[in-house]
Amino acid sequence: MSLNKKLLAGTIAGLLVSANAGAVVLGVDPARQYAIELTKPVVLSDAGDLIEARLNYNFSDGEVRYGRLECTAGTAELTPVGVPTTSAAGVSLGAVNGAGTPALFFSITDDVVGGSTEAINIIFDVSTELLTNGNVDCAFSIYDQPSQAQAGGATGRIASAGTNGVFRPFIRSVPSFAFVATPGQAIADVEATNGAYTDFLTNGVFGSISHDLVAAPPFNEDGVQITLADLFAAGTNIDVAGDYTAASDVELDGSSANTLTNTLATFIIGSNSVAGNLEYFADLATPILESLYTATLDVTANAGFTIADVGPQAAGEIVRNGTQLQAPLAQVPNGYISRMVLTNTGNVARPYEIAVQGETGNTIGTANLTGNVPANGTLVVELPTVLTSFTGAPRATLNVTVAAPNNQIQGLYQIVNPAVGSISNHVMVRPGTN
Repeated sequence: MSLNKKLLAGTIAGLLVSANAGAVVLGVDPARQYAIELTKPVVLSDAGDLIEARLNYNFSDGEVRYGRLECTAGTAELTPVGVPTTSAAGVSLGAVNGAGTPALFFSITDDVVGGSTEAINIIFDVSTELLTNGNVDCAFSIYDQPSQAQAGGATGRIASAGTNGVFRPFIRSVPSFAFVATPGQAIADVEATNGAYTDFLTNGVFGSISHDLVAAPPFNEDGVQITLADLFAAGTNIDVAGDYTAASDVELDGSSANTLTNTLATFIIGSNSVAGNLEYFADLATPILESLYTATLDVTANAGFTIADVGPQAAGEIVRNGTQLQAPLAQVPNGYISRMVLTNTGNVARPYEIAVQGETGNTIGTANLTGNVPANGTLVVELPTVLTSFTGAPRATLNVTVAAPNNQIQGLYQIVNPAVGSISNHVMVRPGTN
């Protein structure tokens, strides 16, 4: 792959007025942008772009000076394609030295008696090899001696691009595409027709994903605007991880997952763009679990491109609209009465489930983790029947989920010391609200 560029511009102590369409005029035109995903090093093959520098220096009759065209060291190497030309008669150019390096240098000789040379442009046709994704900035200067032009720097410089040889933008490596997951929330409904949490309150849309080229796509190595087909091979997927134990299908942008397990939905996209919702379709029999979801672009790149996977990115969540209660510290020491009280002001009995958490190293035996809170009633649960054994201290955290509207259920943790008659009551907290 090779690239011919109009590198210089605004050259030699003034702005370049280019006679060639598409030239990058340093300090005037924006840098040319190429896909950052191109595997480096890469020789660009962008035919027709030239490096053009206005002399902006009035030679004396027969005067010889020395030009230096250079780019940021370590970012690019230049190789001349043929002999540089000029936009008008007046100067002749010597052989170009430095091929395959970041700098080219050569002689410039005045060959016209009388007249002005300052408006003459030097036109370079070069092959540019990008070495890294770093910025490529370039400058052109005229020096008094050939050794000074070869060395570069301030010594012997008599004219330059900008002020004191300042480098101007030439090439930028920029991203070609954007993969973005936008989190949303779907609510599993405790009042679902087929049973608590078997369907969603409205729908199962829990987020969205966009994958496409950026708004102003950069160039491929050949100077043609990049496409997704240039970048991505058939094995490119979008993986959305989370809980799908109650799912009959999962869709992205209206298309079903190509594979679906209890923990992963995979969508094969290849070189296609995507812009749409992530939607969970319940099987209408299994209770939908609360879960967080993440999305990853799993990339298979075409030859000539280096593209890392993108993500995981937060893609959304499923929550339940039932009641969640917590006793952060429930204790069952010997000689004490320890209990949990659940009340239901609704006219339907509601099932509950207890999840027990313990400290690291404390193995807790459990039993009787499920039951029902009666309609318009109260249920007292003696905690020794739930927390049956400990390898450490007799204490735990209780997380209680009740398949009921949040405003119908209340919970209380109580511990009593019968020896002295003391009673301690703690209203069970609602996670995320205290």
